Amino acid sequence: MTATPTIANAASLFRSATKSLADSLTSAVVQVRNQNSGSGGAGLIWGGSGLVVTNAHCVPRGAEVEVCSAGRWREARVVGYHPPHDLALLEARWTDGRADGWRGVREAESLRAGELLFALGHPLGVRDSLAMGVLHDVARDRRTGAPRWIVADIRLAPGNSGGPLVDADGRLVGINSMVVNGLGVAVPAELARQFVDRVLAKRAA
Repeated sequence: MTATPTIANAASLFRSATKSLADSLTSAVVQVRNQNSGSGGAGLIWGGSGLVVTNAHCVPRGAEVEVCSAGRWREARVVGYHPPHDLALLEARWTDGRADGWRGVREAESLRAGELLFALGHPLGVRDSLAMGVLHDVARDRRTGAPRWIVADIRLAPGNSGGPLVDADGRLVGINSMVVNGLGVAVPAELARQFVDRVLAKRAA
């Protein structure tokens, strides 16, 4: 006969799961800093060639950029911009992190209001901080109807920009971008993937 889980057991399982998620994400998230202004945010290691996805507003055109991975700051190069989606792609081949810290891309169409979501970044300078919230809505493009923003009831602050928003299974839902009316707003993960694919295709042409 299967025993009914107690509240204490459920809480223990939840703590273990969130710690595992945080540890996994930390290996794939770097700090990003604009050397000109001193401001910055987070970035997500993408693929196995030292690419880092972040927000365009964290690394404006002409800025000298640094990336911190495993406690080491090094220069990075901006190789792609898409300001309409607030995305930028950096190249930092020395990064020590792992792109497998997140478990694939989740399409926005599969998201449902109320789902648990997690954001990892460096809010107000606090390294590798994990925030938890719930999906509020998927905002759509008024012209095409395609997913445009992921809106979540989650506490974000300066330093979360450019970091990942994931579901409870560690699948990438979006790239955190801003706070609007107290809600976290992220770029859908599939838009980030399309952006990276376009930049790489252009470089290979």
